[in-house]
Amino acid sequence: MEAFQRDFIQLAIEAQALCFGNFTLKSGRNSPYFFNAGKFDNGQALAMLGKCYAAKIVASGLSFDMLF
Repeated sequence: MEAFQRDFIQLAIEAQALCFGNFTLKSGRNSPYFFNAGKFDNGQALAMLGKCYAAKIVASGLSFDMLF
């Protein structure tokens, strides 16, 4: 596992965006985990999220000149 992947998982758990348990999804299906990206709701979390995304993009080897 890459460092940025570990950082992302740690961030998600600390922000309580990634929760484990027994969840019923909108579809009615049950899931052992739930991810709520809305929990990344402060500047520090968003900055770290951006760093994780940037590291993944660089690691992917994609060639690009613009990012929206």
